[in-house]
Amino acid sequence: MAGANAILLVMQNAKSGRDAAHRDWYLTHHLPDVCGVPGVLRGEFLRVAVAADAPRWANAAAYWLDGEPAGVLGEIFRRAGSGDWVMSDTLDGETMMMAIGEALTGRVRSAVTPDAEGKDRQLYIVLTNATPGDDDEFNDWYSNTHIPDVLAVPGFVAAQRFRLVDHPALRAYPYRYLALYEVAAGEADAAFAELAARAGTERMMLSPTLDTSGVAAAPFAAEGVCPGSA
Repeated sequence: MAGANAILLVMQNAKSGRDAAHRDWYLTHHLPDVCGVPGVLRGEFLRVAVAADAPRWANAAAYWLDGEPAGVLGEIFRRAGSGDWVMSDTLDGETMMMAIGEALTGRVRSAVTPDAEGKDRQLYIVLTNATPGDDDEFNDWYSNTHIPDVLAVPGFVAAQRFRLVDHPALRAYPYRYLALYEVAAGEADAAFAELAARAGTERMMLSPTLDTSGVAAAPFAAEGVCPGSA
């Protein structure tokens, strides 16, 4: 979202058989609790939108931040452990990936698709790595060539990139970069089909600096949205 200089991303699954309870807890308690932390601009709880193959993560939560992300994360942990928040045992901690990221770009708008927010759009979450030693070239290509190419696809609304940064309280994650693409919900099927058709062609050349063995990508639909405290 506009104005965010960082993000907290939580890729997650519920424990077996606990999906409904996890969703209810997250929407009723956890999402509004986290959105009340100073520095959180906005929060969304999302479900995977396309599950033809078994998805790695069935749900995601995204919190757009303003300020120093490690400080916001520390306050979230403090409040979660204080006893003031309603916590749940429905989260599968073994498969969860919690990551904080610093913005590499602002929110870049499409010139061809009208804006859309919240439940009117899907969030296409793309986690990537550069090939070893090629981060500068990779970031130049991704931010200055790839994002404009993707946003030229009808249905893609906006995009923002983040560099994931290590934090001692979080498990190491296998990805270093995050791109969030916003896609108009009513145009998503056509947009993803066109994206696949263009990828690797002269309309969307892919860089050899993209580590294709280390990509995780899936579209998610918002189930709950809350404004932040900041």
